[in-house]
Amino acid sequence: MMIFDAHLHLPCYEELHTFSSKKQRLLADLKSVNAVGGIVIADSDKTSAIGTTEECVDLFADCKNIFVVAGISPLIDYDNRLNVLAQLLSERKIVGLKLYPGHEPYFMDDERLSRTFSLCMEFDVPLLVHTGWENPQYNHPRYFASIAERNPNMSIIICHLWWPDIDTCFEATAAYQNIYYDISSLAHEKGILDKTASSLQRIAQAYPQRIILGSDYGMCSTKDHIDLVLSLDISQEERQLILANNALNVYKLPLSYK
Repeated sequence: MMIFDAHLHLPCYEELHTFSSKKQRLLADLKSVNAVGGIVIADSDKTSAIGTTEECVDLFADCKNIFVVAGISPLIDYDNRLNVLAQLLSERKIVGLKLYPGHEPYFMDDERLSRTFSLCMEFDVPLLVHTGWENPQYNHPRYFASIAERNPNMSIIICHLWWPDIDTCFEATAAYQNIYYDISSLAHEKGILDKTASSLQRIAQAYPQRIILGSDYGMCSTKDHIDLVLSLDISQEERQLILANNALNVYKLPLSYK
């Protein structure tokens, strides 16, 4: 089975002191699980241990199988960042934009976000959004139903499925075919993994073409998330969609092994 991890961050382990060492660890760990490639997601802040957009773009410029999603925030140098990211998108140096509501204090119905949505649609790239965990009120699934309905031509990737309430997330958004589900972090909490797998099974049986393998690598294990997908009672064809093909299609990646 082809494996593509669509939710990676540069690792923040104590022994890794440079971006170069973090890059080498990430590449080695992907190789260890036979992943053909992945997507590194940058932070929205001006400085970060996981790298800014420009730092991640420069770091992986020589890696044909690693792609970068830019972080953006309506609270941080927004006008300038929109212009910078438009240029990077035009040069195809980034393949999507990510928002971090909950990590940052803004709601997904913030009118300023319409400019981010417009940028995604102009360049035909997906919008990724952090959900769940702390401050989940900022990224409640009801917002995504509204956004998807108003912007049917924009692909929306819900990261973490508003964990731990995956069922509420799915029920609120299942009707919208432009919404996708990134399973990053779902395999990290071992104590409720059976419940998580049961909820994911329900989605996989209904819409296997809308689930994307991601791990939140750097904090979570790619292997654990591969094992979660392998545990699902679905066909091999559906499993392959989740492990790689869905991500390649949503991000429109020009990979020779697609």
